[in-house]
Amino acid sequence: MMPVLVRIALRNLWQHKGKTLIIGTIVAVGVLVLIVGNSLMETAALGIRRAFVDNYTGHVFISGIADGDISLFGVQSVGGIDRTPSLPEYRAVVDRLKEIPAVGRTTPQMSSFGLMRPDIPGYEGLERGEFSVLFGVDPDTYFEMFESIEIVSGRLMRSGERGVMISEDRVQRLESSTRDALDLDEYTLEPNEPVRIVSGFMGGLPRIRVVPLIGVYRTTAINDGVGSDLISYIDAQTLRALEGLSVGITGTAVTTAEETALLDSSFDDAFDDAFLFDIDDAPETSELTSDEIERLFSATPASEPDSEATTGPIESLDTSRPAEAGAAPDTGPWQFILAYLDNPRADRAVVAEMNAWFAENGIAAHAGTWEAAAGPFATTADLIRAVFNAAVIIVGIVAVIIIMNTLVISVIERTSEIGTMRALGAHKSFVWRMFFTETVTITTVFGSVGIAASLATIGILNMIGIPATNPFLTVLFAGPVLRPVLSITAVVFSVLIVTGIAILSHVYPVSVALKVQPIKAIQTE
Repeated sequence: MMPVLVRIALRNLWQHKGKTLIIGTIVAVGVLVLIVGNSLMETAALGIRRAFVDNYTGHVFISGIADGDISLFGVQSVGGIDRTPSLPEYRAVVDRLKEIPAVGRTTPQMSSFGLMRPDIPGYEGLERGEFSVLFGVDPDTYFEMFESIEIVSGRLMRSGERGVMISEDRVQRLESSTRDALDLDEYTLEPNEPVRIVSGFMGGLPRIRVVPLIGVYRTTAINDGVGSDLISYIDAQTLRALEGLSVGITGTAVTTAEETALLDSSFDDAFDDAFLFDIDDAPETSELTSDEIERLFSATPASEPDSEATTGPIESLDTSRPAEAGAAPDTGPWQFILAYLDNPRADRAVVAEMNAWFAENGIAAHAGTWEAAAGPFATTADLIRAVFNAAVIIVGIVAVIIIMNTLVISVIERTSEIGTMRALGAHKSFVWRMFFTETVTITTVFGSVGIAASLATIGILNMIGIPATNPFLTVLFAGPVLRPVLSITAVVFSVLIVTGIAILSHVYPVSVALKVQPIKAIQTE
């Protein structure tokens, strides 16, 4: 019976070539759009995942709990970015993580935002300060986990020392702004030169620290499109001081004679000397005016007797006393723990296990996947995919209407044929199967054409690449160029969707035709 249906279906499709071509073209274009679109989205999603997991977040992200969503880039709340809480029971959390077989490496981290410029005589004001995302890290574990850092000049930061590592692009911007500010023909920011950093805007009064530039780096990640040039790596001790947090122990304290002499001073004198400004001059809120912030960059370190009033404490780092070998473990607070798994597919299982352990032990912490750590970047990618899926649904509805209208016209033209078949004894089920066979035939033939066109299109796009013409696309593409790869999942999904649309479209026209009495149908021209 099936070969007869196939012959009848092919004959009918050939006799109605115009209608067949219209429906087939819609099917082919639908398959093309769905496969190419889904392949683009999946390639971008995998690129973003690799960029973050391999370079910034690892597979599992653990943080404290706040009112808003926490990521490596702060706490996103209705009012903007809030202060990031410290992670409670840090050591216990690390020990528990290491008990999970799937967990390979872990590293702690802090993050904040800051403004920086070279700390050189005569350079005052904030108007040319460069913004940077500050990542406070433990160098030994962090750069072992994330190996995409290439040193351009200087060296990697070491555990127990104070300093900052700045991206090559950011250093070039600092050099340019310094030349403009001081009207210099040439200026190069070299390693070991002091850099002035202002941060702590969300934690009360902004603070200043002057630390040496330890190294200039560039990222070697191929798919890195998350604004890595904005990231500066700073030692955790300095970042804690900038954020007004307690400072952990990293080694034996060594004091000079002048510092020891302070112990002989009266408490009142020491307390008065500790501040650089009268408490009455302090701003009432952390929202500083441009003039007040400019004073931060203009202020001189506390060790200089002629320092002018400022809105926050300043510390100038003495680099003549490097950290001792075998320094004691850092016991200060951290904001995050990042874990890289030996088995990436176990990420959600590890997250669930850690969250259950937090609830069982009453620890105010939360575990999430790399998407939680990526925060707004992952959200943007999800939003784009949601918009694309919504567009696919709309296109699908339009395709159903067009195919349905075309089939209605075709069925009406074949009313006499259907009536004759019914009069000769054909059951309704036979007519249903005949139209179903025609629909499947159209979908198979033109769907194959659509798949072939998709392969050709993706191959061409992969060779030439799709350039990211703005920062938004750079983030979405996880790099400056997107080279899409064919997704088998997208092929199967697209063919199923188009086939379902075609089958759904023929239901109404055939049901209309079957309601006509055979005698009337035969009499219809």
